[in-house]
Amino acid sequence: MRYASMNPTIVFWTIILGLAPVSEVRGAIPFFLVASKGDIYSLVYGFLIATLSNMCIPFIAFPLFDLLDNLVKKPWIPLLVKRAYGYLRKLGERKALSIKRSSYIALMVFVAIPLPATGAWTGSLVAYILGLDRRRSIIAINTGVLVASVIVFVAAYLGIELLRRIFML
Repeated sequence: MRYASMNPTIVFWTIILGLAPVSEVRGAIPFFLVASKGDIYSLVYGFLIATLSNMCIPFIAFPLFDLLDNLVKKPWIPLLVKRAYGYLRKLGERKALSIKRSSYIALMVFVAIPLPATGAWTGSLVAYILGLDRRRSIIAINTGVLVASVIVFVAAYLGIELLRRIFML
């Protein structure tokens, strides 16, 4: 018997949602829970896929921020791109004000809170703007992702089970 969680399309979209700045684990885990409708092994599999894909973000974000910093300084870059990058930097600076320098626990808690604009992408941007040590920042961000994943998984699983029992789905 082939489980729904092994469906390559569901796995693909779970990875994409886990990597996307808008959804991260907050969208990937509920998507997998709704799409898979599998047993406990399928749920663990989906949790791991969503969490591990989200844990890849700092490894993508830091080199991307380095590249953007270098590109924006070039004269041939359009003004619109420079303004958009400046807007993102200011957004990160505002978020960085709430996290004191060298406070990796605060960074972990910031990423762990499953609210909009508090995920691994924003945490990576904040760590980059503050100039925090990358290795420690990655550990703090990934710990926050793990905590957020557990919170989202429990909330989504209980919510979906409650809806299934109420509406007999």
